[in-house]
Amino acid sequence: MSCDTSSAAIIETSQAGQQFDIDGPESKSSLNGTLPTYEEWLAEIDREVDDMKVDKVELLEKIMEGYERFNGSENTEILWRVARNLFRLGCLASAKGQKEEEKKYFMEAEKYIKKALDKDAEKPIHHAFAAYISGKLSYFVGQKERIQRGNEVYHHLEEAIRLGANDAGVYLAFGRLCIEVAKLTWIERKLASIIFSKPPEVTYQDALDKFTEADELEPDTKVIHFWMAKAHIAMKNYDKAIRALDTAAKCNPKREEDLTIEEELASLQEKYASYR
Repeated sequence: MSCDTSSAAIIETSQAGQQFDIDGPESKSSLNGTLPTYEEWLAEIDREVDDMKVDKVELLEKIMEGYERFNGSENTEILWRVARNLFRLGCLASAKGQKEEEKKYFMEAEKYIKKALDKDAEKPIHHAFAAYISGKLSYFVGQKERIQRGNEVYHHLEEAIRLGANDAGVYLAFGRLCIEVAKLTWIERKLASIIFSKPPEVTYQDALDKFTEADELEPDTKVIHFWMAKAHIAMKNYDKAIRALDTAAKCNPKREEDLTIEEELASLQEKYASYR
């Protein structure tokens, strides 16, 4: 069995021009030198994706080996995991300022999550990653398409919650969407009213409420406290903002997305230092 056209492409890494073909041979390095079972492979992938020390490019190789071995093109459990790892790689590229790499990874991730959704639209994790990925890609498009993607994000987040998602990332993404909608200009709102059947009515306080829910589900997360600070800044609560920024600075990175806000976090700490 061979991968589909998109997965057969060679993905370049940021490591000194290194390249790899994600149609590589099966790995025999896992679990005492023997090929893992499907369940063992899934558990290994899930463990390694959350380990900040694991090279996510090498992990993608391992995932694509499993994609080949376990008929991944027909398996939604594999499809969304491919999308998840590509999303993490996109966040790493963003943290390094590699815009082309970032866009490439997110676009590739979107292909896989759409395939997962086409096969099963009743799994909250599929809608969650569709929202995360579309939200990231919205920064690479013009105003009209960005609003359209905002509509997609809103739909997928609502579906994820309706289907029982209990993940901090869903509420973090919802809060970020609230901030984007709340800051729309009058002209942008008129455009949004054409694109949305009914534009969501949200405020910066709504955003903060979503970030608070995310914090309750996953305390001490750098990116969550950073966005709580952004909501406070939007509401001119600068004393609360600097406290949230300082808390974010003390949090150890848990995932690649935490790395994407380091530079702006330091800048905002300096800007609002007088409110301590």
